[in-house]
Amino acid sequence: MSEQIKSLSKALVVLEFLGQFPNGVSLQKIAEGTGFNKSSAHRILATFEEAGYVAQLSSGKEYRLTMKLVHLGHSAMNSDVTGIVKPYLSELLGEVNETVNFLSFDADNIVFKDKFEPENASFRTRTYVGLHSPMYCSAAGKCYLAFSSDMVREAYWQRNASTMKPLTENTILDKGQFFTALDDIKKLGYALDDEENEAGISCVAVPVFDKFQKPVYAVSVSSLTPKMRKISYPILAQKIQSFTARIEQQLY
Repeated sequence: MSEQIKSLSKALVVLEFLGQFPNGVSLQKIAEGTGFNKSSAHRILATFEEAGYVAQLSSGKEYRLTMKLVHLGHSAMNSDVTGIVKPYLSELLGEVNETVNFLSFDADNIVFKDKFEPENASFRTRTYVGLHSPMYCSAAGKCYLAFSSDMVREAYWQRNASTMKPLTENTILDKGQFFTALDDIKKLGYALDDEENEAGISCVAVPVFDKFQKPVYAVSVSSLTPKMRKISYPILAQKIQSFTARIEQQLY
């Protein structure tokens, strides 16, 4: 085995070892756990830290993995996941006969990964595959925030509050009201965009969880508000949930 391959192999051992300690672990324990001397372990950690995959906690003594690895993992999953999910989205379209969306999350945005529309639809939404849209005014985005930690919610608000705009008269821009809505979503298991993004258009979204119960995707149904209300938001949510449960089983 070449020296380069040996070095890479050692680096991967360190990375996998770090994965066992989400709250951080000291250099001494890393060296002991991997069997590498402290000097070698430190060089590997410094390389990962420079690349953004590892960070030291504020104490300066412990190392942990960063969210960059999560994004990398999601990229790998996304290369295959859309193909896996398509049959479920198509089946859901057949049941509700309204626009069905499959979405992922990227930084502070939702991303439309796939979209199915009724062939005979008299109305078509303006969204498209690849579109990035803010979380605060979307059902899928609120799903993500509702099932994230208080720290994630607060950090999101601090980053985005100054740029949030009243897209309609229903857009929620008050922090207390917004966080209360997130708590309600977590209890219900689904989120609504009640004409918060576009007047006359409503959306129901349900999160897709990974094996750690973290929201990684969402499935939504959207259409003209009168049609959505006629079907009933809870009934639509129940239909979507039956499919997200199957998607989770297939993916995880």
